[in-house]
Amino acid sequence: MASLREAIAVFPGVDPVTGEGAALEAIRSVWREGDDYAVCLELGLASWEGLWSTFEGNHPMLDGLHAWSPSYRVQAWHAVAAHFGADDPTLAAAAADRFEAAQRRGHPVVAGMEAALSSVTDRYPVGLLTNGSSDLQRFKLEQAGLVDAFDAVVVSGEVGIGKPAPAVFEVVLDRLGAGADGSVMVGDSWERDVVGALSAGMTAFWIADGRQPPGEDARVTVIDSVRELDALLD
Repeated sequence: MASLREAIAVFPGVDPVTGEGAALEAIRSVWREGDDYAVCLELGLASWEGLWSTFEGNHPMLDGLHAWSPSYRVQAWHAVAAHFGADDPTLAAAAADRFEAAQRRGHPVVAGMEAALSSVTDRYPVGLLTNGSSDLQRFKLEQAGLVDAFDAVVVSGEVGIGKPAPAVFEVVLDRLGAGADGSVMVGDSWERDVVGALSAGMTAFWIADGRQPPGEDARVTVIDSVRELDALLD
């Protein structure tokens, strides 16, 4: 993760590339100790997201995480500093600031996505279903210029249900006024996108991006990139 490498570069003598794994594990160790860790797993909220999310605008089940998040960020970066043997307390704060700044600079849209999305939305109602905290996911949509690109947007943190639970797929289908039969889920996570969609009675397109599918199912079409969507949805 480029943002994490940029952040840990503040620690003297630390190679950001080789130190990335250890830093992430130190962060995760704090995340796992949180009272709401089980909820985070359920909603697909990751430890690194907690380093820059305010957790505002979410379902009440995340109120505890919202309250803990400032302390979590301090504890997480102190854990990273301790792992690297950094005694200067200002370094942890500097790493935290650098990480958040890097995250907020931008999240590039996947190559070919804008053209594929434009083509599909001209012909079909399209919804976005994403795991994450409301503030982060809405921020990324706005930053990418995609706020008005979807007929429905469902964020796990907002509704209190996360992929792959079939119920959250039903939420987005309901908002689109669509049924599972004849609806397609397009995603790059086999576990959360494909398995969830199939459980909800949908078919799925899995974006492999060079990977081998972990399983075979007649209801799943494997594509290498979103550029293939236009022809396949005719």
